[in-house]
Amino acid sequence: MKVYSVKAVWRTLQGEGAWAGRPAVFVRLTGCNMWSGYEADRVRDAEGNDASCPLWCDTDFTKEGAQKLTASELADEMLAVAGEIRFCVLTGGEPFLQADGPLIEALHHAGFFVATETNGTIALAETFGDKPPDWVVCSPKLAADQVVLEAMDELKLVVPDYQPKEFRSLIGRTRTNLIGGSETKFLWLQPEDGPRLAEATRMAIDLAQSNPEWRVSVQTHKVLDIP
Repeated sequence: MKVYSVKAVWRTLQGEGAWAGRPAVFVRLTGCNMWSGYEADRVRDAEGNDASCPLWCDTDFTKEGAQKLTASELADEMLAVAGEIRFCVLTGGEPFLQADGPLIEALHHAGFFVATETNGTIALAETFGDKPPDWVVCSPKLAADQVVLEAMDELKLVVPDYQPKEFRSLIGRTRTNLIGGSETKFLWLQPEDGPRLAEATRMAIDLAQSNPEWRVSVQTHKVLDIP
């Protein structure tokens, strides 16, 4: 029986994007295909993958301290911390390295609406077959022509390293939502946290004003000081 390497399960609020502010159960799966997660490998992995994210990623998705859980065990643990919450987010690292159709099926059986965050380098069909997650956020970390994700509900670019002019081809893969009688796509510009935050925030605002189909995303969980 397959087991999943789970770094953490916690109850919080979704801090970003279309569902910002919604109570959620987050599941952090270990592993990433852009960076090992270890400080000593940042420059090596950035150069090896031609990706800037290893230089500034602040997420701990390493295997140390992770639990090995089956899909049903993970669903049970999520229910134990969820209370009445039935919205969950699978994140990483890169969750598509582990998540699959049987996991989505188990979480649906437990009553969860399943959102997930991915860098877009792994296809939905390859990962989930006919049991995809309910909501997909793509934050590309490689060039647009290396993104194989077939469709997404939100497209999020972390500025300053990732900018709209370089990812216009992905807008067509972003699903349309009907809001207030108007068709809308969730296209986000998120300032990189860390020492370049002020510069990145100003750039995100300027880019949104000159590319009005895009919106600025704020990491509200950091503003609220919650995990």
